[in-house]
Amino acid sequence: MSVFRFQQFDIQQSDNPLKVGTDSMIFGSFIPVNGKTRALDIGAGTGVLSLMALQQNPTLRIDAVEIHASAAVECVLNVQQSPWPSAVTVHPLDFLSFEATESYDLIFSNPPFYMDGLKSGEEGQDQAKHIDRSDFFRFIRKASLLLSENGLFTVILPGDQRDFLMELAKQCGLIPVRIVSIHANERKLNKRVIIDFTKVSAELIYQEITIRNLDGTYHSSYIEQTKAFHLTDLSKKN
Repeated sequence: MSVFRFQQFDIQQSDNPLKVGTDSMIFGSFIPVNGKTRALDIGAGTGVLSLMALQQNPTLRIDAVEIHASAAVECVLNVQQSPWPSAVTVHPLDFLSFEATESYDLIFSNPPFYMDGLKSGEEGQDQAKHIDRSDFFRFIRKASLLLSENGLFTVILPGDQRDFLMELAKQCGLIPVRIVSIHANERKLNKRVIIDFTKVSAELIYQEITIRNLDGTYHSSYIEQTKAFHLTDLSKKN
């Protein structure tokens, strides 16, 4: 059994096409949960992002949507075995078919982001990693419709898709309020980007984080950002 252990919960991921990795650790630690009450996790996978959000704000109530059937089952198990077993409702279906009863003041997603690459032929992996451009527009538009007037929608994508995402979001009435650039190291810049969107104009904030130093050890910014979640002390590995 494949298990990733956090400080406050464990993630079983034997049946998930996407395992917990650096993207999850960084994105989950940046989700702006303060003051939020009702959240939507799109493409929940193992449930790791929902549980990281709950660790930071246990009062959240989350709808977690996951299209991959066995991943959704594992997501339910991870939630039930966490300190917040009643805080997440898992919906095993395509987000584009999901119907909500009310809006959300927080929506977060680590979506499929390969839009032009060749597919692997393995259904689970392709569902988790690939989406065509028309469906991606529908995804952004639906998220905007489900977002409350004062809510926040946050997404992580490859850095080279930043402008594409910004343009789609603009077409859907969403305004960027924070951009976090994620660098693999000091020479490999903009590996990923996190963008927070709202429906209300505000000052655009820029942040950045570097995962590793050039010698392969963890960068201090990554250690600081994720230290509340990692079970081991990464600073002792430097």
